[in-house]
Amino acid sequence: MRTTLTLEDDAFSKAQAYANARSLKLGQAVSELIRRGTADRLPMQRKNGAWVFVPPPGTPKVTAGQVKDMLDDL
Repeated sequence: MRTTLTLEDDAFSKAQAYANARSLKLGQAVSELIRRGTADRLPMQRKNGAWVFVPPPGTPKVTAGQVKDMLDDL
């Protein structure tokens, strides 16, 4: 569908940066961002004062060792 949008300067800059980083046309980028912005969120819960997301059933656990290995690779 073809249409004309008037975007605020900051929104345009962010959409354009998103499009450039992913080699997308601006319309494709805006469509992706709208889909992402309106998608269902992961369920969150407060645990020991911190917000954590609740992974879907069957999601494998991530160990402290795996996290350390990933950080070492940075």
